[in-house]
Order: sequence, then C-alpha cells, then structure tokens
Amino acid sequence: MKKAILRVFFKPLTIINRIKKKDEKLIFFYSNLGFRDNVKAFYDYLIENNYNEQFKIVVSINDWEQYVKRAPKNVIFINNKQGIKWFMKAKYAFYCFGKYPIKPSKKQTVINLWHGTPLKRIGHLEKGCENIDYDFFSKVLTSAPMYKPIMADIFGCTENRVEVMGNPRNDEMFKKDRIKDDYIKGGAGKLILWLPTYREYDEGFIISILNKDELNSLNTYLMDNNIKMIVKLHPLQTADTQGIELSHIQFITQDELNRSDMTVYTLLRNADGLITDYSSVYFDYMLLNRPIGFAVEDMEKYKNKRGFIFDNPKEYMPGPEIRNLSDIEGFIENIVSGNDLYKEARESVNDKINYYKDGNCCKRVAETFIK
Repeated sequence: MKKAILRVFFKPLTIINRIKKKDEKLIFFYSNLGFRDNVKAFYDYLIENNYNEQFKIVVSINDWEQYVKRAPKNVIFINNKQGIKWFMKAKYAFYCFGKYPIKPSKKQTVINLWHGTPLKRIGHLEKGCENIDYDFFSKVLTSAPMYKPIMADIFGCTENRVEVMGNPRNDEMFKKDRIKDDYIKGGAGKLILWLPTYREYDEGFIISILNKDELNSLNTYLMDNNIKMIVKLHPLQTADTQGIELSHIQFITQDELNRSDMTVYTLLRNADGLITDYSSVYFDYMLLNRPIGFAVEDMEKYKNKRGFIFDNPKEYMPGPEIRNLSDIEGFIENIVSGNDLYKEARESVNDKINYYKDGNCCKRVAETFIK
C-alpha cells in the first residue's frame, strides 16, 4: 500500500522535473541506507579536490543530522524529504542506495553508482522483481565490459547507458593512513577479515559454520599465532554480539566504522586474507591480489532462495571452500606460510571482473560526468 501511494505521489514529479530549470553548479547526493559506500567515496573525492569551491553540494541522507555541524564550505546535509526539491534543481545527481522514483530530465545527469559488482541475482533478474521499474538514471556504472549486458538486464536499460568505470569505493584500498592502519592491525602479525553477506532467511546468524565452542577454539588458535580476525557484520544483519568477548576476534558494525571515520575498504586494504561468501566485496578485494576463502556451506539453499547471476558461480570464486574450523585454520596457515594456491585463478577472474585495476575510479567519474 505504501509503495502504491508513493508511486502516485512521485509520478507527477517526473513531469515537473522535466520542465524545471537546472542549476549547472549544483551537485546532489542521495542515500537511504546511511552515508557510505560509493556515494560517500565519491563525495569525499569531490571535497578533497575542492569541487565545493565551484559547486554547491547537497547531500540528502537518512542519517543527515550527524553531519550538519561539520559540513564543509558550500555543502549542506538534509533529510530525504527535503531532498526532493534539491534533486529537481540539480544538474548532477548521484546515488547507490535507494533513489527518488523520478525520471531524469534531458537537462540532468543522474548517475546510479550502484553498490558493487553483483554475484547474486538483483533487479529484474531476481524472482518476483521482473516488472519493477528500476530505470531512474541517465547512466549506471559497472566494473567490466562483460557486465554491460548483465547490468542492462538488471535495471531494464540499454547497454549504452552502462558505463565501465569501476566502483568509487575501491579507491580507498589504494590509499594509506598510518594511524588508522596501525589501529586496525593492533600489533598482530596477520589480519584476517570475515565479511558474511546478508541472509534474508537467517538474519540472526553471526558466523554460521562455527558454534560457540569452535569460536573459542578459533580464538585460541589465532592467539597462539599472533593473528587478529575482524568479523564485519552486514548492515542489515540483526545478530546480537553483545557479551561475546574474544581476545583475537573482533566483531564490528557499520555504525562503529562510521564513528571511527573508517569503511569496509579501510579494513580490506589491511587484510592479509578475506573470508566471505556471496558478498560482491570479494570482487573488489581481488584488486589487491590477496587470498580469499569462501564460506559457502549453504550455496544450494542460497541459490534456490536468491539465485546467482552465473550458472556456475564457483567458477568466479577463486579460493578454497571453508566449511568448518579445520578449513579456516588451513586457510590461515597458507597465508602465514605464503602458500598462495589460487593466485593464478584469482588473477584470471580479476581480469574478467575488474577492467580497471587502479585507484582512480572517482577521478574517472568526476571527469566524465561533471562538466
């Protein structure tokens, strides 16, 4: 009912947007899932490169209040209701989470940065979503030529509106910040990052392949080998980690990263190895050419529930399957010993998934779209 009401409300706004004059010096950002990911990365680039000296920048986000008092010159933070009028004034608009269901006018450049190179079925490829209109942009970004037809199918647009530029968030993996990097490592010899993806059918899990006793055993193993593990919980995950105190395993949430002015990509650039499952973040991490392990014990269940872009997703998972504590320890032992068994396979997949292998995505986006 709510979605139907919103459609009725926004439909005439497309007509108004079509005739409304655009401010050539106005850049607009939108997010309804926090100020993060590709939107935040691209915004940071614009500020670091003084775009706010020439442009007014309006950021419309659900968590706007915490940014108001520290907004840079010529930048304002507002809520998403206020953002509607600013969107319709803006010459340039960028989003990666949510959007206003308002069609861009020919006088606008609206860029869907999206939030990653998909492995899971999304958009029109997801069951039950075939008839939803996702086309509210001028261009949508992707990471490689092989994804142009895939992204066109996902969003219901033509391939010439899919631009191969990479993900702005990946640029952070190529940066260095000694204070943050030292803090993350915490003096450990090696750092392992675990990124579980969101399961719609099991919101309460933490690390699905380990019970409490095994978690304690893993902590002992890590302690004995001077290794730290960080488990970054998915933003939509509801698992409660309160009361879990382990010396060498740290659970961290998106809110905690935000408070520390860090992102998942701050963690990734410091990680000597990654354990994940179906998160598209591992496609990004391949840019660093470091070992990846895949906790995919529920692949068939996930395939039936959500589905994958590729018929055989394992062909795009260049790393060992991790199904139990012994597999985890074996994965870590290979990292410590420098025994990289999947290096060639990883490089082969990386060539398919990531056309650009640098830290210049934000620069490409800015120079291409902001005139």
